[in-house]
Order: sequence, then structure tokens, then C-alpha cells
Amino acid sequence: MRETIELRVEESEAWRLFRDDEGVVLPSGTVRKVTLPTDDERVSRVREIDRTLRQQGQLFFAGWRILRHYSARELKSAELLKLGMAAVFEPSGEECGTEYDEATACTLCGAGARQVTDLSLDVRRIPQRADLARTLSHEWVISARLADLWQEHGITGADFRPIRGAGARAEPVKEWYQLVVTAPPLDILPATLTGNDPFDLDEDNAQRCPKGHVVGLNVLSELSLRRSDYDGSDLTWTRQQLGMRSGVLRPHPLLLMSPKLHGLLVELKVKRLDIEVAHLA
Repeated sequence: MRETIELRVEESEAWRLFRDDEGVVLPSGTVRKVTLPTDDERVSRVREIDRTLRQQGQLFFAGWRILRHYSARELKSAELLKLGMAAVFEPSGEECGTEYDEATACTLCGAGARQVTDLSLDVRRIPQRADLARTLSHEWVISARLADLWQEHGITGADFRPIRGAGARAEPVKEWYQLVVTAPPLDILPATLTGNDPFDLDEDNAQRCPKGHVVGLNVLSELSLRRSDYDGSDLTWTRQQLGMRSGVLRPHPLLLMSPKLHGLLVELKVKRLDIEVAHLA
């Protein structure tokens, strides 16, 4: 596995760490995209520079993304894979009339609110070339085409529920389903690194739920999961959640899939997915 970090650096401050010919200045002209191996010695200096600038009311970087690059052999030999959806859209279900029972949510972190109606969405906003997508609130949708193929191939751990258009009287749509996980969840083990970003590990636990529902804003390493929790389903998820409750944003579990499901997605050429190796221990 080869690991890199992509930084969106403020162009006016990029000189502090990078040469003029490093990275790509984005069309806005104010941000430079720089990609480095995570073992580059300059990565450790990003936090120091950013902290100094924040004390002056400025930023060094405005965004980040860790990218893990695997060989076909590494993906094929994995027991489980994290399934991320790169196709993201809005408005969220809550903004389109989907109702949640907030009484079931944790009063400290907001995790656990139960969806009590069919998922309502403005389906015109779903990326049409993506068979798997999610809202900003991590409501997962799957195309009817892909759902039918999952059923034909005996994919386990998944259910497909109706999606209605926005509005109280909207009928179920034919092209999309809500993807729901039916498999038992897996515990995220302490070996998994979480935090606000790669340079802020949230040492004060400000973004972690004292009751253990939310383990941080972001996962910063490959996932390590409890082996005894896994029942062999092709689609499963984590018991602990990531993120925060703010506006329409909600804490969310992470999706996991078997090599069988991954092979099917590759065969069907399903695009716009973020795939990482996960470890059972």
C-alpha cells in the first residue's frame, strides 16, 4: 500500500513549505493542491506552520485528504474492505421531508436518531452516472439496476427500501432505493486512529462521545475491527460512528464489504467509490 496526503494550501502561504513549481494552483487562484507521500519529512511541519498562522487569524491549509493506493493483489487478499461513496449530493433527506425520531438519539453526540418515514429526496439531484451515492447526511442510495444485480448474485447484509420524491404526497420512485444494512455491526478497535485531521488528533476528546457512540470526526488510518463481530455478510457496517450533529449533518457509521461484493462492483464497473483495506483482529 502506498499512502499520500493531498493538501489544499493557501496560495499566499504556500511559500512557507513548497517550491513555486510544486503542486497545482486551482482555478480560483487562491488555493494550491499539493500531494505528498505521508512519510515526506515536510508533512510533520504542516501542523507547526498551521498553528502559527491560526494564532494570527490565518490558515495554512483549508482542506486535506489521505489517499491509499493498493495493488490488485492487496485488494483481492483483504478479508474486508471499507466502502466509501465519492458521489455526494444535497439536499439531505431531512430537508426533503424525511422524519427522524430524535428521542432515540444520544443527548451528548446526537447519534442514533431513528428514521421513521421513507427516505424523501429530490431525486433530480442524485448523480445520474453513479450507482451508489450518499447525501451530506450519509443517507445511502443505490440504483435499481445495481440493487437487482445484488439480489441476483446473492449479496447478503443489504436491504433496499423505497425512496419518495420531495413533498408529502410524493410517490415512490422507480430508479433508486435507499440502501440499508441489515448485518450486525462491527466494533472499531483502538488501533484505528481518529481525529479532527491528520495534524489534530483531538487530544481533548472534544469530538468523541463519552458514551462511545462517536469515536471522532474522521478516521485517519486503515480500519481495525473486531473479528468476532463479523458474521460473513457481504455488506456490513461499524457500530461506532464518525462525524458530528450540526444542522443536517449527523454522525454516521462506516460501510464495509466482502471481497465478493468488491469483485462484483469491479465487474460491473461501478464508479466513484473510495475503497480501502480493513483489518479484522
